Amino acid sequence: MSDALGFWFFTLPNYVLAAAMYTLIGRYLLSLVFKSESELVIWRTFRQLSDPILGAVRAITPAIVPGGLVMVLAIVWIILLRVLLFFALLNLGVMPQGGA
Repeated sequence: MSDALGFWFFTLPNYVLAAAMYTLIGRYLLSLVFKSESELVIWRTFRQLSDPILGAVRAITPAIVPGGLVMVLAIVWIILLRVLLFFALLNLGVMPQGGA
């Protein structure tokens, strides 16, 4: 079995979190270009992919935080989750070893 498949418990969650993070970053950058009611396919796709994440973050974020900051907070939360995943698995001693 290859090393990548042997460490699926790190690779798979990290990949999913990375995809969510980059989707949110893409939506944020596109929001600077497109209006929120735009019907372009790329904008609708990014909205559909990131709305569940933003809904979850909005549920745990105080209502006083403006909507634009919720997206930034979601990105920060995902970065923190990736770092916590890395250090948790590192402390358990189950991280893939680099080098030869």
